[in-house]
Amino acid sequence: MGWFSAFYGSSIGKKTVVAVTGLAMIGFLVGHMLGNLQVFAGRGPTPEETKLNEYAELLRMEMGLLWAMRLGLLTALVLHVVTVIKLRGENRRARPQNYAVQRYQSANAFSRFMMWGGIALLAYVVYHILHLTMGVAHPDLFEPHHVYDNVIHSFQKPLIAGVYVLATVALYFHLYHGVVSAFQTLGVSHPRHLQNVRVLGHALAVVIVVGFVSVPVGVLLRVVS
Repeated sequence: MGWFSAFYGSSIGKKTVVAVTGLAMIGFLVGHMLGNLQVFAGRGPTPEETKLNEYAELLRMEMGLLWAMRLGLLTALVLHVVTVIKLRGENRRARPQNYAVQRYQSANAFSRFMMWGGIALLAYVVYHILHLTMGVAHPDLFEPHHVYDNVIHSFQKPLIAGVYVLATVALYFHLYHGVVSAFQTLGVSHPRHLQNVRVLGHALAVVIVVGFVSVPVGVLLRVVS
């Protein structure tokens, strides 16, 4: 592991880790979104025949794969957050001190937003796990193995639906900036290619956000019930 320590000790190494772990988490988000959208298939004749419940049950049947995915995602998340914090610390130490007037460029302001937005998203992930995975956040709205009913009962509450919508909107900015930064770190530098990456980042962020937001909004508006 000496090579990794040397690689991770460099600034470009840290940026590469942030880029790769970020892209891995985006892949997970796409899969998770597609699974969530099965709520629009509606309620089946029985809970066992409800599409969203079938999807959740399939994951439970493949526990080895499920835990491998969870551990991989957790590793990527921890590496991503820790490395971003390390990079931010290095940038602060490299910045000249004692400005008479401290002026932030728009890029720096957006970088600060990304940092605090990332912390907010991390808090949201913890809440989401406590809510719909463990059933601790709202135990009165949670019944084990009844994912569809848990989603419907939860998002019929405007406050809960609002938390999910706000968190997903914040996710848009993180995704768009993250996709562009990741490809730049991995070597995309030609202006034409960078423009294509920006278009891709915007489109991907919009698709993911619309996909996730459609669930709480659809339940709240009684499109599904």
